[in-house]
Amino acid sequence: MRKLLTSLAAAVAFGAGTASAQSFTFSTSSGVQPSNVGFVRITQVNATTVTVLADLLNEYGFMNSGQRAPFSFTLAGSEAGLSAMFQNPLSGTYPTGQFSLSTVDVTQPGFGLFGVNIVSTAGNGSNNAYYGDLQFNLTRATGLSIDDFLANTNNFYFAADLTDGRSTGSQGWADRGARITSTVPEPSTYALMASGLLGIFGFARRRRNNA
Repeated sequence: MRKLLTSLAAAVAFGAGTASAQSFTFSTSSGVQPSNVGFVRITQVNATTVTVLADLLNEYGFMNSGQRAPFSFTLAGSEAGLSAMFQNPLSGTYPTGQFSLSTVDVTQPGFGLFGVNIVSTAGNGSNNAYYGDLQFNLTRATGLSIDDFLANTNNFYFAADLTDGRSTGSQGWADRGARITSTVPEPSTYALMASGLLGIFGFARRRRNNA
């Protein structure tokens, strides 16, 4: 058994692979609501996909009001071929509406024009808002990087139409934090560990049966 464990550890150490994940976090917000109502984080998934997470404080929600959009940003390069897969809310669906991606320009009052927007079928007002994290994978077949998220002419990277259940209005994120690089195990590493554990289990079971 000791030899088997040693062999497994050596195999995992030899075969383990890691991938680098780069991200930017925008933690300072300003606007109609009090400052710093939550953060926005963009994380590189692969050469064509970036995860976007907008994490608000519990009392805040994304909403529609007039011609504004619940969430907005601007990208370098072509907006053609963009697609979004929503994790939160799942598939973009929540009790009062459905989120989707739009490349129709939207002006967020106080924060300027944005070329890419998350829009919703929900009616206007706080009662129809989505209270929760907004998270989606944004994909562009020709390639997408966290560096493609640009500040607009008003120097804001993101803006959102928010409510705290009482007051409503746009909020913007202009300050980009330092680039963070983290390492995560690749799926093949987990597969190797799983197969090794199954081997140990089978070996131990045979020993018990032969005892």
